[in-house]
Amino acid sequence: MHLIKLAGVLLLLLLAGLKPAFAQYFVTGEDPANIRWKEINTGNFQLIFPDDYEQKAVRLANILEKVYTQAGRTLNHSPQKISVILHSRSVVSNGLVGWAPKRVELYPTPHQKIYAQDWLEQLAIHEFRHVVQVDKVQSELPRLFRILFGEHAAAAAVGAYLPFWFMEGDAVVTETSLSRTGRGRTPLFLMQSKAQVVEKGIFSYDKASLGSYRDFVPDRYRFGYWFAGAVREQYGARIWSDVLAELAAKPLSVNPMNRVLKRKTGHTKEELYRQVFQRYAGEWQQEVSSLRQSAHITVSPPVQNYTDYKDLYALNDSSFIALRESRGDIDRIVKVTSGRETVIFTPGYVVEESLDVSGELMIWAEQRPNIRWMHASRSVIVLYNTITREKREFHPVNNLFSPVISPDKKSFAAVQSDYAGNYSLVVCDLHTGEQKEIFATSDNHFFLTPVWNASSDFLYFIGLSAEGKYLGSLNIATGEFSILTRPGYYDIRNPTWYDGKIYYTSSQTGIDNIFCLDLRDRQIKQVTTVAFGADYPSVAGDRIFFSNYTSDGYAVSVLNMNDAPGIPGAENEYKYKLAESLAVQEDTLLDLAASEHRDYPVKPYRKGAHLFDFHSWAPVYINAFDYAIFPGVSFLSQNKLGTAKTVLGYEYDPNERSGSYKAEFEYSGLFPVFRSEFLYGNRRSAYYLVSNGGRDTTKHTYTWRELEWNLNVRIPLRFSQGRYSQLIQPEAEYSYRKIMQEKTTDTSVYEGYYHAMSYRLVFQNRIRNAELDILPKWGQTLNLLYRHSLGGGTGISDLKAAESYLYFPGLAKHHGIRIYNGFQIKGTGDRFTFSNVIRFPRGFSSIQNRELFTSGADYMMPLGYPDLSLGRFFYLKRMRGALFGDFSRVESIIYNQKGQQTGIHIQNLNSMGAELTADGHLLRIPASVSAGIRGIYRPDYNNFRIELLLSVNFDSL
Repeated sequence: MHLIKLAGVLLLLLLAGLKPAFAQYFVTGEDPANIRWKEINTGNFQLIFPDDYEQKAVRLANILEKVYTQAGRTLNHSPQKISVILHSRSVVSNGLVGWAPKRVELYPTPHQKIYAQDWLEQLAIHEFRHVVQVDKVQSELPRLFRILFGEHAAAAAVGAYLPFWFMEGDAVVTETSLSRTGRGRTPLFLMQSKAQVVEKGIFSYDKASLGSYRDFVPDRYRFGYWFAGAVREQYGARIWSDVLAELAAKPLSVNPMNRVLKRKTGHTKEELYRQVFQRYAGEWQQEVSSLRQSAHITVSPPVQNYTDYKDLYALNDSSFIALRESRGDIDRIVKVTSGRETVIFTPGYVVEESLDVSGELMIWAEQRPNIRWMHASRSVIVLYNTITREKREFHPVNNLFSPVISPDKKSFAAVQSDYAGNYSLVVCDLHTGEQKEIFATSDNHFFLTPVWNASSDFLYFIGLSAEGKYLGSLNIATGEFSILTRPGYYDIRNPTWYDGKIYYTSSQTGIDNIFCLDLRDRQIKQVTTVAFGADYPSVAGDRIFFSNYTSDGYAVSVLNMNDAPGIPGAENEYKYKLAESLAVQEDTLLDLAASEHRDYPVKPYRKGAHLFDFHSWAPVYINAFDYAIFPGVSFLSQNKLGTAKTVLGYEYDPNERSGSYKAEFEYSGLFPVFRSEFLYGNRRSAYYLVSNGGRDTTKHTYTWRELEWNLNVRIPLRFSQGRYSQLIQPEAEYSYRKIMQEKTTDTSVYEGYYHAMSYRLVFQNRIRNAELDILPKWGQTLNLLYRHSLGGGTGISDLKAAESYLYFPGLAKHHGIRIYNGFQIKGTGDRFTFSNVIRFPRGFSSIQNRELFTSGADYMMPLGYPDLSLGRFFYLKRMRGALFGDFSRVESIIYNQKGQQTGIHIQNLNSMGAELTADGHLLRIPASVSAGIRGIYRPDYNNFRIELLLSVNFDSL
C-alpha cells in the first residue's frame, strides 16, 4: 500500500470540483503519545523511530543506504533525501510511500506469510523503488509546476498518468531482480494470474487493471509484475525510465505512457497487454497440460463467489474445519462434512496463518485496534470451546502470532515479536495465558507457524535466517534448536506433524505443493502434484486434506496416501524465467545481510520542534479538512508523524464576490484531538426593497466584515470485538463570530458578536462488510447534539438534536435496508438560530422550524455486474438500485409584520422515489466513482423531479 496515487488522484478530483468521500487527507493514523522518538540521519535518509527500536533502526539505515546505490539505476535517477517513519508499535505488516508531504512509512512487525527474505529488507527495496518513481517525476517536472504547487505537482502528475499496476508492478520487479528471492520467485504470488488466464481466459485491459465485482481479478501487484516485467524484459530495462521522463517533461500532455510505448514498441499499453498475456496463456496452458496431477478429489462445497478455505484441520476422513474467506461474506470458521457446510464461529480480524484446532478447542490470533492510536494495534489470543461455546481471550504483553495447542491441552505455543524487533517462540499456559517459557536463537531468527509433536515435548517450525527459510525443531526440555532442512530462498510454510513426519508446503518445484519430511531418515518426498498451488496440509489416517488453488479460490481436496506421487525432493531451487531475465538486466545482487555495518549517530527527535512542514501550495484555496476547493491561494503543512495539519490561505467566493483570510490547524498527537479554525474577511449579500405601493422592486447590495474562530476538541475511541467494530466520539466546540458593519448609504446591517458551545456524542456499531455488500447487514449509528449561547453579545436560540441510522439485511444477498430517524428542537425568541442538523426529505429545501422530525428508509440492491468499458471514459463495474421513502413533520412559528409570534404552523412533507447508480472508474482513475440519477415523487404536490448523483470513494485504493 502507498499514498502516492491517493495524493495525486485527490488533488485532480478537487481541481475538477468533485468532493471525495474519504476520512483523512494523506494521514495514516497516530502513534501513542508517550513514545519517545529518536532519529538517524544518513546521507540519503532521515529515520524517525521509537526509542526502543534503535538497534533495528540502525540496521535499517545500513540496508537503505545499500538499496539506494542500486534501486534507482534502471530508472536512471537518484532521489533526494527522504524521511522514513517506523511504526513499530503496530501489529500491521506493511509499508507505504506518501507524497505531499513526501515520506516513507514502514510497519516493521513481520507477518507469518513472508517469503524467504528478511522483512526489513523487503520493505526497503520495494518502498524505496516507489520513492525513485515519484522523485524522478518531481525532479524532471517543469520548474513552473513545482513553483506553483510544491510537492503536489508530482503527486498530481503521477495520479493522472501512472496506473497502479505500473507503480506496484515495477516495485515488485525491483525487489525480485535485485535479490535472491522476491515475490516474482514465489508461486503463492504468481499462481493467481496463471489460474485466471488458464481457467477463465484473458480479461479486458480495464478489468485486469481496475478489478471486477463479478469475477475475482488478481491485484495490481500481481498483474503489474507480469505486465511491467514482460515489457521491460522484451524492450529493455530503461523503457519505464523513458515513460517517467516524458510524463514529467510534458505534464499537460494526453496519455504520455501510450505515446512513449508506441514510439518504443510500436504498440499502446492495451495492445501490449493483449500480446503479453496471450503469450503467457500459451505457456501456462502448456505447463498445466504437461503436469501429471495427483489423484485428489474436491470435498469442499461449490461456491458462488471467490472463496478461500484456509487453515485446514481434518477431523476424520470425511470432515474438516477451516477458516473460510469469501468476497460474498465476512470471515467464518466452518465445519464441512461430506460437502455440507455449517458455521462454527464468526471471528474478528484473524491474523494470517493463525487458526489451530485440537479436539473441541480452537485457538487463533485476532488483530485488535488500540482504543485511540491507529498505529498501536495488538494481537489478542482467542480460545473457543466448540462444545460449551465458551470464548476466552488472552492479552499478552508482546504480540503473539500463530498459536498452537499442545496435544496434552496444557499449553499453547506461539511466535512472539516485541517492540524492539526481537523474535522468539513462547509456551504459555492454556488456562491462564501466562507465559511459561521463552526460546530464541542467538542471531534472532524469525519463526513461523510452529506445530507440536504428539508427546508435547518438541516444537517444529519454519525458521528464517539470512540464508533463507528452513524447517527447524525445538526440544522444549533442553531448549536446543535444530535445523532439519538446508536453508534456501524458495518458500516453505505451514508445517503439520503426523506420525513422525512433517507435512508442509514447498515451492521448490516452481508450484506450491505438499511435501513430507520423515523425521526418522530425513528423507523428503513430494506428496501432491497440482496445477496452480497446494497449501495447508492436514492428515487424517491414510488421507491428506489440503487447500487446492483454482481461479475461484482455495478449494479443499483430499488425497489417499497410496496415490501420492512420492517424488524425492529436488536439490536445486527452481528458476523462474521472467525473474531470471530481469535479474540479468540488473546485473547486480544486493547482499543486504553482508557484515559491513556503519554505526550512525542516534539523537532524540523533538516532536514540538517539528510541528510544521509546509510541503505544498497552490493558486487556489484547498481545504485539507473537508476537501473543498475555491479560488484563492493556500499553503499546506503536515508534520512527519502525521499529527499536525495546517492550512493557511485566502479564499475567494465568486458568488459573493468577496474573500476571507483563513487559518486552520489540527493536532492529533494527544489523547484528545484539537482543531482550530480562524477566518477574517469581507462578506456580501443583497435584499429586495419594495416601494411605490408595491409597483417598484429594487435590489440593494450590502457588505460587512466578519471574524470567526472555532475551537473543537474530540476524542475518537475505537473498539472492535469479533465481527463488530465500534466508535464512540465525544466532542465539544466553542464558536465565536463577530460582525462589523461597513459604511453603506441605504441600509444598516447587524453589528455585534455572538459565541456559543456545542456538545456532540457519536456512537457507531457495525458488523464488518463483505466485499460485495453495499450496506452493512447490521449496524447502528447515533448522533446526539446540543448547542447553546454563552450569553453576552447577541443571543442564539439553543438546539437539541438526535439522529440515528439503523442497518438491516435485505431480502436477498447483498441487499440492504437503512432506516433514518432524526428529531431536533430549537429555542425561540433570539435573533439567530443554529443551522439544521436533521435532514429534510429528499426533494425538499430547508424550512425554518422550531421542531423537526424526519424519518426515511432506503432499500439498496445490486442490479448487475457488467464489466463494460465505455472507451477510456468510464469502466462500469456494477449497477445498483435503491428505493426510498421520506417523511418530515415540520413545526414552524408564524410571525406578523411586526415580528411578533402569532401562532404555530405544522406541515407534513412526503417524498418517495428510486435511484439508479453506476459504480466504476472514470478515465481509468483507480478511485471508485459512482454516478447516477434519483427520481423523486412528492405526492402532496403531485410532481416529479430528477437529481443527478455523483460521488468518489477512496476505499477502493
